[in-house]
Amino acid sequence: MLKKALKIVLAVLVVLLLGVAGAAVHIFNHPGLLPPGSYHPRALYCRFLGYHVHPWVEVDPTKEYTLKIWSARWPIFQDGYGYDDLIEEVIEEFQQTYANVDVEYVLLPLGEVEVAIEKAVENSTPPDICIAPFDPSLIESGLVVPINMFVCDEPREDIDATPAADFESSTLESVSIDDRFWAWPSWTAVGSWAGNAQILREVGIDVERVMLHGWSYEDVLTMVDALKERQIGVEERYRTYGLVLSTASTYTIDSLMEAAGSGVVFSQDGSLLWQGETLQSCLSFLKNIRTGKGFPEPVHMMDEKMLELFWTGRAAVIGPVGPGFLRHVRERQDRITKGTLFSGGREIEPVLLPVPHPIDSKICASITLHVATVFMRPEARGADAAHLAVRLAEALAGKEALWLARQLPVMPARTEDRERGFDHAVLDGATWSFLSGAASSGKMYHNLSTAIKEKERLSKEQVISPMMDEFWRGTVTPHEFDQRLSAYAEEISDN
Repeated sequence: MLKKALKIVLAVLVVLLLGVAGAAVHIFNHPGLLPPGSYHPRALYCRFLGYHVHPWVEVDPTKEYTLKIWSARWPIFQDGYGYDDLIEEVIEEFQQTYANVDVEYVLLPLGEVEVAIEKAVENSTPPDICIAPFDPSLIESGLVVPINMFVCDEPREDIDATPAADFESSTLESVSIDDRFWAWPSWTAVGSWAGNAQILREVGIDVERVMLHGWSYEDVLTMVDALKERQIGVEERYRTYGLVLSTASTYTIDSLMEAAGSGVVFSQDGSLLWQGETLQSCLSFLKNIRTGKGFPEPVHMMDEKMLELFWTGRAAVIGPVGPGFLRHVRERQDRITKGTLFSGGREIEPVLLPVPHPIDSKICASITLHVATVFMRPEARGADAAHLAVRLAEALAGKEALWLARQLPVMPARTEDRERGFDHAVLDGATWSFLSGAASSGKMYHNLSTAIKEKERLSKEQVISPMMDEFWRGTVTPHEFDQRLSAYAEEISDN
């Protein structure tokens, strides 16, 4: 009798367990049937995979939350609408869904947010959201929130997640480390030089072809020689120069080494990458331009005259230039049209150009991906606050990208925004093709560890930048530069 009762109890338990398992599977496949919570099958699955922040974290509608945002203040105003207005608009829209969330934001000057967030993470005091260039070295802090669970493979109505197909595939790949997505991609800036298309065409350069397929050191040197040939007998003060490049810090050599496929000074194991043929070829290219009278004198101070020579029609190519160059072009043209700026009577046709590369290598565009990164601050804030931060970060990333694309332009990470974000009356087809192609296939160079990043920063600051100043002055040869940098790298590796 007891055995029979046990069999019945066992059978009932099995049926109950099968029922519970079946219900769990059904809810897992139709997650909208159960409200978010710690015992939701999807929540249990996420925690099993190691994700504590996911779409099924329960947000308490009676609890007051405060989120903090850091970003750069872009000095752009269109009809009185600026970056602050953009941030506040996103916050207002977010609070329509989450009225119990207070949002504070700090906007830093351009170029300062990267250093600020690095120090804040080091001190375990980051904001909840930071919009800045992607920095994978921050991940090792353990404070960065992965967003995989908020991205789905295919669109689904019952899951509040963004389809991966909404993004240009290269942008998700750029924020992927160890099979996790570490930030919401916002927009991509393409490393470029700029040229006066009219001058370049006059000396035989197929500008549109260069924009689409790149150009080699030899192509540039041929342009310099052709320009010099055309100006025989022209007084120095009226000469047009082949290139006027930045001699400040390491900007020019950075862009050339990136285009040559060596965008970081040290590998992840700390060994020197800037050495040998690649480095000497890059520096020899610059030396040959100087020998061919392609730079204005004094060479070590030419960047001070860069824009002046460009806008007076006396520079064929300048660089490197940032994503705001085309906006500068547009604003200048508006002022000329309104009569508030004299054009100088010289016709200028500005275009963005790929950075030249070694003759035996293919074009390698350098890109910078700007993202919205979410941090889990050490104090007891909970996964619910981080969940809200992920949602707000996504909204910020998308809105910022679309707005900046219309202003600068840059390439939005979301595929649908790439076409509708641009004013094609300003952005011609060749420029569009150059930017979109480079953003999709370009390479982002970065250090994966804080130790290597600091090693590279100190090397540029203490050794490479001073040597570049000597190089521009003509007192250091490419071979000597290579030897001294190699000796420095060997010295610090021994210490």
